[in-house]
Amino acid sequence: MKITYYGTAAGEGWPGIFCNCEICQEARRLGGKNIRTRSQALINDDLLLDFPPDSYLHSLYYGLDLGKVRTLLFTHSHSDHCHALDIELLREPYSHTYTGQMQIYGNDAVQKAISDACNGLGSEEYRFQYHLLECNQTITTGGYTVTALRATHDPGERCLFYRVAQGDKSVLYAHDTGLLTEENLQCLSEQKGKLNLVSFDCTCQKDRDGKYHMGFADAVEQKDVLLRRGLADENTIWVVNHFSHNGGWLHEEISRRAKEQGMIASYDGMAIEF
Repeated sequence: MKITYYGTAAGEGWPGIFCNCEICQEARRLGGKNIRTRSQALINDDLLLDFPPDSYLHSLYYGLDLGKVRTLLFTHSHSDHCHALDIELLREPYSHTYTGQMQIYGNDAVQKAISDACNGLGSEEYRFQYHLLECNQTITTGGYTVTALRATHDPGERCLFYRVAQGDKSVLYAHDTGLLTEENLQCLSEQKGKLNLVSFDCTCQKDRDGKYHMGFADAVEQKDVLLRRGLADENTIWVVNHFSHNGGWLHEEISRRAKEQGMIASYDGMAIEF
């Protein structure tokens, strides 16, 4: 199993699209891993997590082959995770080679966004099918077993995060969410096997949150929770991801702190195979 992080920033990107604060200026000066686009990840080469406005950029600069994607999981409808307008480009005359239908999963807010962008849902010409997911629901799609969990995020929307399993390997992709709830932990305990890779929200970095996003201390705390509950073990890979410039740490600092806690700080283009 493989996960590739194509975008690792919060909604404003890093440097922020309209921002020239000291931390954004320093990111521009340093470049490299300090340049972060909006959040997106790919499992293997066919299951995509979120579809931000930077998806096309990811295809141009990082080699994301959207023509291979057969399953798309949306966490929620915020603009840095759901750029619905480009979903229409699956169909003719915009794409001549995409075969079959992409299976798209998410909540009712994402469903409305895509429906509005594509003048309805389910038409054969659009080359996708939309499936509404409920919290704690487990489905199988494209050879994966996917469990949708309720995220602690926007209270006005039923936001989701995901456990994705293939065979005896599994990933917990916990973005955008605050601290794991007892409901989350109970649902995870009902799944088979330990988590092989856990990707935690770390939007706030130096600051705690827990009610909308996480900071670094929150992520470390949640790592301990999963270990205590027996949902992960000494072989689990731990990643912090989804960073805002408001968190105050450039990549070298984030990476140093993560390493001290047995974790990896993501960057755009990072791939982990396990």
